[in-house]
Amino acid sequence: MLERIGFIGTGSITEAVIQGLAASPARPAQVVVSPRNAETAARLAARYSFVRVAADNQEVLDACDVVCLAVRPQIALDVLAGLRFARRHHVLSFIATFRMDRLATLLPGVARITRLAPLPMVARGLGTTIIHPADPLAARLFDQVGLGLEVADEAAFDVLFAATALMGSFFTMLHTQDEWLQAQGVEAATTRAYLASFYSGLSAVARDTDTPFAELAKEFSTRGGLNEQVIQDLAAQGAFDAVGPALDRILQRIRKA
Repeated sequence: MLERIGFIGTGSITEAVIQGLAASPARPAQVVVSPRNAETAARLAARYSFVRVAADNQEVLDACDVVCLAVRPQIALDVLAGLRFARRHHVLSFIATFRMDRLATLLPGVARITRLAPLPMVARGLGTTIIHPADPLAARLFDQVGLGLEVADEAAFDVLFAATALMGSFFTMLHTQDEWLQAQGVEAATTRAYLASFYSGLSAVARDTDTPFAELAKEFSTRGGLNEQVIQDLAAQGAFDAVGPALDRILQRIRKA
């Protein structure tokens, strides 16, 4: 079990990771969080006895060998300026667009730096956290809140990171479908329960089989049937063709930052 871990940045991802760790069998003995988001930090400390709010970011570094950088890229440089990192620090960076070369320049005295992309689902012990480079400590930690997936190649890590941008569009798709169902007179509670279960079942099929997704699309679409008709209509509208270029732009943003 990890004795102590610190978080610089106390936003939604930090809260999700701590919530997931709290329910895991091997949570850290102590979590030290920065006071930057005072409301979230206070809520975490009130909810979990193992969480302590530091006086400032430097106190997090002074108290912990393993430190998570969980701040937005737009403010990261300002937050890191003036902080005194030491060689003993093992830094787990959640900063989306800061690649390894940039992190190494910003943290020249740190012996170990790792990039990770925790997602909100870790709060429920679900989802995959990609990790680069391979890092046994990070993998063990995030295996407690889902799956820690070590990715040896940073280019591949960036591509997988780009795919995390699909979360919002997934829920937008659900919202669109939910609105249509309700417009046909179905109650909101029923449509929500149906869609959530519907996609949970499809996700389980994708998870539990090695069948290529294109083959699953055919398997779940009877020739001349309703599913095939929807695929054809969406394809005609360019819905599927739009995904690749959108992800290309996300990947460019990650690599150019």
